[in-house]
Amino acid sequence: MARFSELGLESDVIIGKGIDLEDIFDKRILIEKVLIQPTKFPGKNQSGLRMQMQVVLATFNEQADADGDFFTKDASGNAVGERRSCFTGSDILIGYIQKAQTQLPTINEKRKANGEKPLNLFPMDTTIVKVGKCFQFT
Repeated sequence: MARFSELGLESDVIIGKGIDLEDIFDKRILIEKVLIQPTKFPGKNQSGLRMQMQVVLATFNEQADADGDFFTKDASGNAVGERRSCFTGSDILIGYIQKAQTQLPTINEKRKANGEKPLNLFPMDTTIVKVGKCFQFT
């Protein structure tokens, strides 16, 4: 009999209590998962999309671990920290994620050719900053 955990299926549900995007500005976070869908509030942005992010308010170490990660992990290798959910209609942030998803296969082909380990898009170690009226990943 198969166990669900052995099937390699991942839920596309974002978990965690909601948090305003502004509350995580200028804080180092992990983004574990994103869902990009049509917005429920048309006219708020040009793309007509919204992005929901599952973020971890993680603790970070000064040195990378054997996997090259700076965040603290539990025994299963998952990030330690509070999981929160936030929405954004920022066309800039949505565009960055979409571009990263599109370019990742090409990036990983180059990394493989150079004998480097492939990258996974998530979890993503980042900080979201506000520059004027625009939001950016750093």
